[in-house]
Amino acid sequence: MLLFPVLVQNAFAQEGWKEYSWDYYNIEFELPVDFEVTTNTEVALEAVGDGIRFALYPFDKKDMDTSELPAFIVNLAETELNLSEIDDLQLMEIEGMSAGYISGQKDGLMYLVLGLMDPESNYNFYAFVAFEEDKAGVIEDAMGVFESFSKID
Repeated sequence: MLLFPVLVQNAFAQEGWKEYSWDYYNIEFELPVDFEVTTNTEVALEAVGDGIRFALYPFDKKDMDTSELPAFIVNLAETELNLSEIDDLQLMEIEGMSAGYISGQKDGLMYLVLGLMDPESNYNFYAFVAFEEDKAGVIEDAMGVFESFSKID
């Protein structure tokens, strides 16, 4: 039996935001209401807003522990996303998950890249928010998206 991820909009998000659950991976998060989901598969969830792009992907690093997360995020930013002008990595905890984020630039866009590990499951994720440099005020919203991640029990 094939399982397909389901993206569900919930009614409990903060004002001006929509709460979604990606049931295939038992994770939920919030996006601003003006975002439109453009891709929703088991390998990618992508959405766009006004000059802003959000993407969320699972990654298969079951053998990786949380001490390796910073190197993974930096490598992802440098080699997979080909970002330049990469800033210092910031570590954080989000709802019992280990996380870190980094910023960089590519093709005139600014990126915030998040790595997220759940030490209690085999599910790990990376996400990014890309936006035009003149929309630098969106950094607060991007951090709001990152901080909204939580596990579904």
